[in-house]
Amino acid sequence: MDTPQKKKVFCRFLKAKNSFGMLEGGDNHWFEIADASTQFWCVKSTGGAGPDNDFVSPGKCVKGRICFQD
Repeated sequence: MDTPQKKKVFCRFLKAKNSFGMLEGGDNHWFEIADASTQFWCVKSTGGAGPDNDFVSPGKCVKGRICFQD
């Protein structure tokens, strides 16, 4: 019997762009398998760091972070 996979929840303000120019974010989390060319940014701060001045990435923009919103 297969066990259900728990869906990862990222901050709604985390966005990404890959080397092909595709933009993703919100409910579209292809960037879970991002490569070295993928760039991440926060919509709230409009940069590579969030409102709390910490870097943004799928591994960092998760529940528990002070600026996180799902």
